[in-house]
Amino acid sequence: MESMPFCHADQMFTIVFNDDLTFVEVRSILDQLLAENAFDLEVQEDRGFYRLDVEAASFHVWVSEMDVIIRRDEDSGPIEA
Repeated sequence: MESMPFCHADQMFTIVFNDDLTFVEVRSILDQLLAENAFDLEVQEDRGFYRLDVEAASFHVWVSEMDVIIRRDEDSGPIEA
C-alpha cells in the first residue's frame, strides 16, 4: 500500500491506496466523505467503512482521523475512457 498527502477543500488528508486512482476519484471520494461528516470522531467510532461510487467504479473506504484508506471494489474495474 502506498500513501500520499492530499490537500482538498482547505484540509490536508493522507490517502492510503494500493490501486491507481485518478484525481477525480480521490476528490469525489473526499467530497462524499465530507458530506457524510466522516471526519468527525464520533461518526468514526460508529461507522465501519463506506461503499462509495464514482462514475463506473465502486470503492470501499475507511476513515481514521484524517487518514483515508481506499480500496477499489474487486467487481469494479478502472474507469474506461
